[in-house]
Amino acid sequence: MDIIGLMKRIIPFTLIGLGTLFVIAAIGWVYFDNTMRNPATLFLPEQLAGLPLSSQMNGPQAVEDFSNLHGKQFPLTSGALGIYGNQQATLWVAGAPINFMAANMVTDMHDKIAVGNSPFTPSGEYLDNKRTIYKLEGMGQKHFYFQSKNLVIWLTADAEIAEIALQQLKEFYP
Repeated sequence: MDIIGLMKRIIPFTLIGLGTLFVIAAIGWVYFDNTMRNPATLFLPEQLAGLPLSSQMNGPQAVEDFSNLHGKQFPLTSGALGIYGNQQATLWVAGAPINFMAANMVTDMHDKIAVGNSPFTPSGEYLDNKRTIYKLEGMGQKHFYFQSKNLVIWLTADAEIAEIALQQLKEFYP
């Protein structure tokens, strides 16, 4: 078979393949754009370390709070903020469109905190079931953050309940 005959066979399939990829990309773009414009609600544990969920914020309101807290927008598709007891623990849960984006957000947080321009002091990290749990201290409480699938979890808790609350969160968000 000559080159021209081969090209006549390959070019139509290549164009069909590229067209299919463009359609899939357009559908994906519309889907992610819609989910980021209308963030979903996430479920929070009803209690942590024996403390009841005393107030919460969900969906668009929680995502807006995350953005205001950090002074920038994040590609989030869901969010929740929970206060436990009399502010003995606070839980932030943010959903990214896909797992690797959540992993990148956790890595970015780690890198920015490591620079030292933060109210938090790193106090360790450990591997737990193939995910890294980062530990911090600051603002009178203990802090932990980690990834669970497409979620980024940040827990702030009083020292007396911090480890128990963390253990419960690792089970709630495996």
